[in-house]
Amino acid sequence: MPSKIKEAFSSQSLLSLHQIRKGVIILKNGSLRSILSVSGINLDLKSENEQSSILINWRNLLNNLDFQLEVVAHSRRVNIQTYLNFIQERINQETNNLLKLQGEDYYTFINGLVTGNNIMKKKFYVVIPYDSVIIRPKNILSQIKEAYKSLLNLKRQAFSNVQPLSNENFNQHYQQLMIRQNNVINNFTRMGLQAQPLTTKELIELFFNLYNPETFERESINIPSELNQ
Repeated sequence: MPSKIKEAFSSQSLLSLHQIRKGVIILKNGSLRSILSVSGINLDLKSENEQSSILINWRNLLNNLDFQLEVVAHSRRVNIQTYLNFIQERINQETNNLLKLQGEDYYTFINGLVTGNNIMKKKFYVVIPYDSVIIRPKNILSQIKEAYKSLLNLKRQAFSNVQPLSNENFNQHYQQLMIRQNNVINNFTRMGLQAQPLTTKELIELFFNLYNPETFERESINIPSELNQ
């Protein structure tokens, strides 16, 4: 097997992501994940009563859940190429020489500011899981053995093998995941936070940027319409 093909296979075998469907991530083991984009909040700008209310609601959310939440803070470089193209287009259309010179100075300033500095923006995501029922080994020695295999990454087949998920099972699990998702969104609303589920297109863009850190962060990726379902 050529080295490049072998390397690509080895990298892909470490990814648990299998498919994105109806705005939901399907893992290789058949589990589902929903990702919410959550607005940030500055507690320092809130009054003591508002801070207390937010923290109490957050504590109640965590205490009342019967599943785990994963909170991810993701920093990414700002891509303003679309804005720069808009400015350049307006400069080309400007007939007033003074305004044109001012526009060119502004374009140069913004372009230099972004090029010379890593301007970052931070986004917050909450991952909501739904895992199918897994029968664990009853023997204590078997449980310890399975735990060590997972810890040392000896069970590579857990990443490379795909557990088939029928349409019926997917729809059943999807409905349960949506119940969890709506519950979390309602709790965030009580805290004054806006939580929006990521669509299929947004999920593909997110994972493309996550798994391709060497490329410039993209705001939009051309995705075939049949995949954005």
